[in-house]
Amino acid sequence: MSQDKDASGPVAEDSHLPVFPPQETTGTPATDLIQPQAFRYLKRRVFNIFALGFADALALGIGLTAAGFIRSVLMPGGAMIPEWWWFLFLAWFVGAVALDLLPGWGQGAVEELRRATWLIVGVFGVVAIALFLGKSGTTISRMTLTTSLIISGPLVLLFRNICKGLLIRVGRWGLPTVVYGANETAQLAIRALEEDAGLGFVPVGVFADDVKPGSDSVVGVPVLGGLADSTHIAPAALLALPDASRHRTVELLEGPLSRYRRVVLIPDLLEAPSLCVQPRDVGGILGLEVSVNLIDPVARIAKRASELLLVIGTAPIWMSLSLCIALLIWLEDRKNPIFSQERQGKGNKRFYTHKFRTMVPGADAALKDALADDPSLQSEWENSFKLRNDPRITRVGRFLRKTSLDELPQLYNVLVGQMALVGPRPLPAYHLEELPDQIRRLRERVHPGVTGLWQVSGRSESGNEGMVRWDGYYVRNWSIWLDIVILVRTVRAVLRGRGAY
Repeated sequence: MSQDKDASGPVAEDSHLPVFPPQETTGTPATDLIQPQAFRYLKRRVFNIFALGFADALALGIGLTAAGFIRSVLMPGGAMIPEWWWFLFLAWFVGAVALDLLPGWGQGAVEELRRATWLIVGVFGVVAIALFLGKSGTTISRMTLTTSLIISGPLVLLFRNICKGLLIRVGRWGLPTVVYGANETAQLAIRALEEDAGLGFVPVGVFADDVKPGSDSVVGVPVLGGLADSTHIAPAALLALPDASRHRTVELLEGPLSRYRRVVLIPDLLEAPSLCVQPRDVGGILGLEVSVNLIDPVARIAKRASELLLVIGTAPIWMSLSLCIALLIWLEDRKNPIFSQERQGKGNKRFYTHKFRTMVPGADAALKDALADDPSLQSEWENSFKLRNDPRITRVGRFLRKTSLDELPQLYNVLVGQMALVGPRPLPAYHLEELPDQIRRLRERVHPGVTGLWQVSGRSESGNEGMVRWDGYYVRNWSIWLDIVILVRTVRAVLRGRGAY
């Protein structure tokens, strides 16, 4: 969910202050900057903790109530919910604050999923151990406890997402943030923060020496001053000067940046992994530990096992649906409903991927004629090898593509180990040749997927540039948690019919 970017949004709760008064960015003593900024930080933090904490408590309460109801239906005699279940809420709140899930600024969807999952398993695990040690099995239902765990986990994530969305809409989520730097890295960082408003860093100003304050802007964000200046309207800052020397970086950190409550440094490592990185103190030197999950055999086995379990467990549903779709396609033109085409897989091995046919028979000839007659179609095809208004698509095929149901037969490729549920999109050789060598090498390290980051990040709308960006990101940062986030976003994208053609 995106946030409308206007000057009043990030500082609406302090509307008595001018948004960007000149005196706030030039010549202001440090003590005059720190006190208003610290109060603004605390005020926003307390409000966001309360809002998300209420959403978490509501989700846990609904989960517990639903579990008790299910238990009373299946096993007459009552829900067996003890009076001290308030302890569960207290344990969750303490754990959420300790893991920085409240408020959780700066955590992306993958990290939030990982921490929330471990927290809810840990909280319910502690309760189960307490029940065992207290020998309370006769008064407290283990079934209620287990069912509540299963229900509460997804509800917590759902309610947190809804709460964040509402806070973003009213301009009450996260911290107003200034960016130091106006280079390409700074521009990429600003766009990333605006695309993922859930991170909680809302760009409201830029400080840079090579742009003019008051009249210039960087990616639509106004320039407030030079690198030596600071402001009290934002309690957070982002330093995006990857070419700065060590001395210059320390000078900024101990100078104007020391007046902000939170500072994020963007190093010159744009193509390095970012999800699996931990800071380390190496004898007083900042170190970054990078975990390479792709070479972890346990993680790879877990991915394969979980995907097989999901595909086999849902087989009665997708196989029945596949039979109905195949019949509809055959009734339209009495031709084979399955389309198979050679693709490049892991290790550059070739295989045939299967999809429901969405095009007319003789589609290659129809495409050749259409491209020859329309230069604009030819240009669109050469750019992304896709056409928004493809003349080859059948009526049933258009519906299948809009809902992505044409890819159901690829679940067979998953079963036989040629594809994964989540991974880079399987590409034919002619399309693969259009990608940079580095991205092709990265793609060869993993199985192509039925869905992936490229598909859920605008899908066809993002073109080859989006594929280069998201395929590289996925391979470098792969984890089970990232796969779960992609699967959830896939369901959302399919229901919205966004970007599919």
